[in-house]
Amino acid sequence: MTGFVLGLLVVFAALETLVRWKAPLFAAASHRALTKAAIFDLHPDVSVLFLGTSRTQDGVSPPLVTRALKESAPELGNLAGFNAAFTGSSLEALMALAPRFYARKGMRLVVIELSGPQITNDPSAWEEPALEDKTIDDKLARAAREIAFIRYRKAFIPENFGRLIKLMAFGSSLSGWETRTSDQIASWRGRQEASAADFDAKLWSPEVFAPTVAPQPLKRANEEVCVALLQLVQQFQAQGVKVAFAVPPLSKKWKRAAERDQLRPLFSEIARRGQCEVWNYSELPLNDRFFGNPSHLGSVGRAHYSAALAVQVARILKN
Repeated sequence: MTGFVLGLLVVFAALETLVRWKAPLFAAASHRALTKAAIFDLHPDVSVLFLGTSRTQDGVSPPLVTRALKESAPELGNLAGFNAAFTGSSLEALMALAPRFYARKGMRLVVIELSGPQITNDPSAWEEPALEDKTIDDKLARAAREIAFIRYRKAFIPENFGRLIKLMAFGSSLSGWETRTSDQIASWRGRQEASAADFDAKLWSPEVFAPTVAPQPLKRANEEVCVALLQLVQQFQAQGVKVAFAVPPLSKKWKRAAERDQLRPLFSEIARRGQCEVWNYSELPLNDRFFGNPSHLGSVGRAHYSAALAVQVARILKN
């Protein structure tokens, strides 16, 4: 029995030491948003950042954007990209994580997804509520949080633990779009995605809302969204980072898309008030072969959308 207890103490001590040593990664594994931010932190050079929901996460490959930029605008130099979009992203998440991103030196442009899900998703909190200090139970709970294994216990939930392993094993080699283990291993091994075959720049040319657009009246809900996004724009611009918004492509099968009607006044006002551009790809008459489902691009669509974004990124940075 004594040997068993000593063995448990040794295992616990080793685990506690490991968790304290890699505390930032254990904390990051507790939520997909924090995981993306942690991977971003592992990349010393990021010039172009993409933010958004799973539409952007699945639809934008930074290496493909970078490759296209090197071919079309070599004078811009080496522009490393990173995709920090994640499933379930919300306005609150963007605002909370923004300081992690705009403080990075060398950042030149951030492209933020503007879509129905991005502005209407419910917030997903990742911070535990503050504990009171009134009862003995409160004091015990507060003391327990001093133990790293307990403080970061969410990292040991099966889904999060898998995220932790991938973060520790592949984090520094990922560019953000890789959600499947096979893609993560491929990136770790240095395997490159195929560029867009027969890319048609005219087909993938977005409707551009420029700062010179006429003022548009907004409904109350959209006005609140506009104010919040403008705060985000100002935070990046204050750090010398250019800002653009991208409305991701949608399949023709997606009949009731807010991006195609109700949100158009919002696009105009964000461009006008924020003095930035909004690139609307939702109206493009794209073939179904580009999509994995009506609202998300597949691998072929990702290659072409990345090439299309590279065209706009080059234009903005050249100016």
